[in-house]
Amino acid sequence: MVPQASTRSGDTGFALIPPRATITIMSRCVMPVFFPSRKGFRPVLMTAAVASALSPFQISPAMAESLVLEEVVVTARRRAESLQETPVAVTALDASALREAGVRNLSDLNQVAPSIDVASANGNAPLANVYIRGVGQRNSGANIDSGVGIYIDDVYVSRPDGALLDLNDIQSVQVLRGPQGTLFGKNTTGGALVFTTNRPTDEFEGSVGFRIGNYDRLDADFVVNAPLTDNLWTRLSGVSRSRDGYIDNVFDGEDYMDEDRQSLIWQTRWVATDDLTLDLNVNWAETDQTMRPQKCMPVPEVVGWQAAIFDAIAIVPATGRSVDEHCAEARAAGDANTVISDLGGDYYSENQGASLTAEWAINDDLSLKSITAWRGTEATQNDDLDSIGVPFLHRTNTVHPSFNHPSESDQYSQELQLVGSAFDDRLQYVTGVYWFQEETSGRINTNYLGPFDPAIAPNLIFFSTTASTLAADNDAVAAFAQLEWEFSDNWRGTIGLRYTDESRELERVNYLPDPSTLDANGGPVIPLSGGLYVVQRPGYEFNPNFAFVENDIARDESDNNDVSPMASLQYLIDEFGWIDQGSIYLTYSEGFLSGGLSEAPTGDLEEFEPEEVENWELGFKLDLAQRRLRINGALFSSDYVNRQLTTLVINPETNSPSGATINAAKSSIEGVELETTWLATDNLVLSFNMTLADGDIEEFDDIQILTADPTMAPGPGCTRTNLTLVLVDACPNDRSDENLPRLAEQTYLLAAQYTLDTSLGTFMPRVQASWKMDMDFCFDSSSCQVGYWFEDEQFELSARLTWISPSERWVGSLYGTNLTDEEYLVGGTALVESEGVGGQAYAPPRMYGAELQYRF
Repeated sequence: MVPQASTRSGDTGFALIPPRATITIMSRCVMPVFFPSRKGFRPVLMTAAVASALSPFQISPAMAESLVLEEVVVTARRRAESLQETPVAVTALDASALREAGVRNLSDLNQVAPSIDVASANGNAPLANVYIRGVGQRNSGANIDSGVGIYIDDVYVSRPDGALLDLNDIQSVQVLRGPQGTLFGKNTTGGALVFTTNRPTDEFEGSVGFRIGNYDRLDADFVVNAPLTDNLWTRLSGVSRSRDGYIDNVFDGEDYMDEDRQSLIWQTRWVATDDLTLDLNVNWAETDQTMRPQKCMPVPEVVGWQAAIFDAIAIVPATGRSVDEHCAEARAAGDANTVISDLGGDYYSENQGASLTAEWAINDDLSLKSITAWRGTEATQNDDLDSIGVPFLHRTNTVHPSFNHPSESDQYSQELQLVGSAFDDRLQYVTGVYWFQEETSGRINTNYLGPFDPAIAPNLIFFSTTASTLAADNDAVAAFAQLEWEFSDNWRGTIGLRYTDESRELERVNYLPDPSTLDANGGPVIPLSGGLYVVQRPGYEFNPNFAFVENDIARDESDNNDVSPMASLQYLIDEFGWIDQGSIYLTYSEGFLSGGLSEAPTGDLEEFEPEEVENWELGFKLDLAQRRLRINGALFSSDYVNRQLTTLVINPETNSPSGATINAAKSSIEGVELETTWLATDNLVLSFNMTLADGDIEEFDDIQILTADPTMAPGPGCTRTNLTLVLVDACPNDRSDENLPRLAEQTYLLAAQYTLDTSLGTFMPRVQASWKMDMDFCFDSSSCQVGYWFEDEQFELSARLTWISPSERWVGSLYGTNLTDEEYLVGGTALVESEGVGGQAYAPPRMYGAELQYRF
């Protein structure tokens, strides 16, 4: 048998019976069970013995002895309704489904939900850079948001730092695909991730769990729910994640990409009256772990203009080898997860948050919900962007004592929702207003090249560094409304509208080193140009605690507003032939991602335009074969205007590359998604998910910086710059032939789970395989052209054996991931045009271990 999805910690709330179902089961022990209907939730009676065997399968209305697929309840439209009757492409996973699929962290959703990619290797830091249908954001700066919104208990998470959430005491995770511009409208042009935690209940209960595994994995989590009075309940949950690193750095003999995270959530629920409920949520999380140094990849087809400069004046004189030779050495060192990095790097973030949610049932047909929230984030990181064993290109905000403090971000939000129905429930509506404010300060980048001693002459050193601080303010207000009208028992129509006004202010301060402080012994240091300094020998000693002086300040602001409409027509299918129930819908929706000011440290702050999308979606949701087969799918077509992508510009102070945000004028994404679940027997469940996508950049005009031939004049439209020892041309570059980043053309998931009931308990073996094919992780134009950052196939095979005791108090699992120990690309930092080389990041190796949980 299969255990009940009860209200114990870690499980969902109610077992669900399909709409329009009527059952009668005779027993001396009955329990209420709720199921969704067009007029909300209504209870029926079901035996506790039978109910305990029904997750994830339920009693059939036609045949009480046959198991069927469960009805899933989602809140994708800000109200509880059946997944099969919701005209939205959404993947919903409750706590049981998350546990059975081995999803312990946000990044694990990569393998189980269609069209999602969590970029765990976006640069070197373990940030939550999420892509849905090929839409996301590489840039993690305070001046820009992602096109995928993350919501925790209805609170928007603005910064990716610390947002790789560890999933403990989670009621459900919903992946909403496509623009959600009406109800989840805070910059969600790609989609939204909606996390809902378990709220306090009126019973004393809890759990404690542990996990061990290879690489010295040692995790722990707990949940305690305690009623304080008849109408005041509290709940505390905590997580600790610890694991050694799996990336071997030959340079210092240390292991990197470890895990060291802790989090706590404390919730209190006060049922003030029968009509008023208040929920207080206070949470804290900390991440303190090493970074992901990358594997260096030589690109012999490209001569890096930056490498050419510094090879000549510094790197070869000081080390005897060029950047290409250092990269070749790093490439030859061991397997894909063996690197040579002189920085290594670390990452730290701390998140704190508090929210107060009040729900007031004004009458039987109208309720008011208020969500008041604050979230604070601190973060620091070090990045070795060159992926070799010399200080060619380091970026840090912890090394230098003058700038050794975290960036700080505080966000405040207030949302009011009015949810109701009218005309005998034929009209369902959600309307509301939203206010958001974010203040970010202290976000620092310090870029190091060197020191290299000696440089091209015995009395010369090379040291080129700059520092910049960013302070950003982001304010947004919005009003929204969405109405659904039931024309008949089968036809429904929905219209929605959201108005958004968003303003951004950015201040950037640039700093340069004070030459008089570069000698630890106080000797004279005379600057030449391009990072070269004359020093006094003997007696010179580099001073790592040199002083910075302010160079320039730039301030600017931008303001954008938009109206995002949506309209949907849906037909509910009654029992017909092989179809037991289902729906078909056609939706048109628009999305908006506000513009802003580019972070590039060059001249004035340049404004980039808002990203806008128009999306058509034809979806179907079908339950077949006496509700033992479920097929949900969607065909979508999205047209983007001013898609926000990234490019590289020259930092004029260091002659090094710097990232900048730029608009691709026109792009589109089309695809088909399929989610299939088949109850092949009463004990065997088979799942198959698929996404086929095609992304096309139709217009993307950029500037490409390449080493110039001094014997030839610059090409049409090119601007030539003399960088002391090398000439570079900045030329117009049509990048419309490139792939959209992180959009897999094919994605597949195949899973099989068997349930075996014995006197020792319930055993559930599960095998799961996932494929992502034809996915590009390139960055600059040259890296996209050479194809070294294009991954043909990501393959992941995992397995899990779960045991549930007869009392359901003990749950244990044996698990393994990447069982075939595949090496495949998951990202990288490809600054090929400047460096002539690039960094590649590979998937984690085989992981395995055991879990044990006790519930009380």
